[in-house]
Amino acid sequence: MSTFEYPRDEFLAPNDTLSGYDRWATSYDHETNPVLAATSWVLDHAPLGCADAEVVELGCGTGRNVGRVIGEGARSYVGVDGSYGMLNIAGGNVRDPRVSFIAADLLAPWKPTKHFDYGLVVLVLEHLPMLDVFFESLARAIRPGGRVRLVDLHPERIVTGSFAHFREGVTEVRFASVAHPVGAITAALDGAGFDVVRRDWLAADAIVGAVPSLAKHRGQKLLIDLKATRRR
Repeated sequence: MSTFEYPRDEFLAPNDTLSGYDRWATSYDHETNPVLAATSWVLDHAPLGCADAEVVELGCGTGRNVGRVIGEGARSYVGVDGSYGMLNIAGGNVRDPRVSFIAADLLAPWKPTKHFDYGLVVLVLEHLPMLDVFFESLARAIRPGGRVRLVDLHPERIVTGSFAHFREGVTEVRFASVAHPVGAITAALDGAGFDVVRRDWLAADAIVGAVPSLAKHRGQKLLIDLKATRRR
C-alpha cells in the first residue's frame, strides 16, 4: 500500500538563508518563477548599459545575469555570493575568461581587492536583515563615478505575502524575508555615497502578458528599479 505525504511548509530562519540557497541551487534555474521572469522582462526592456565596463554582481546566485552582462559588451564580470551551492552551479554554467566568481558572505562587511565600474544587484534585498552593511560593501566595490543598477521585489509585494520560496519534494521551503521600505533603501544608498534615481514597475499589461501568472497583481507595484551613481 502506498503512503501519501501531505504537502507541508518549512520556514527558514534568517541565519539559514545561505544553506537554503545551497539546497535550492540544483533546481533554481529549472523552476517556473514569475518574479525571475518579470525581472528578466524588465532588464530586456530597460538594459543595463554596461558596455565596456568592469562589472560586479553582488548576490549573483547561479550566474543568471552573466550572459546579459557580457552580451551588452562588458569587459569583465565578477559574481559574488555566499552560497557555495549556487556558485558551484554558476561555475559549471559559464566558461569564459572574462567571467569569475567569488565566495563571500554579503551579510558581513566585504572588502573587494579592486574597484569596478558597474555594480549589479538583483533580487537580494529581502534577504538582508540590515541594509547599511551591504550598501557599504557595494560602495567599497564601485569606483567614484561608477554606476549601480538594483532591481528587486517591491516591498509592497513582500508585505502581502510574495517572497522567495522553493519546493523540495512535498515541502514548500520559505525564506525569511524583510520588506525594507523604499525610503529606507534609498536612504541607505545615499548614506553609502550614492545618488539615486528610482522607478517602480507595475504589473501592467505588458509584464502580465509576458508572465500571465502575475495577473493577480495587475496594477500593483511589482518591482523596484534603482539606478545609482557613486559620488566622487
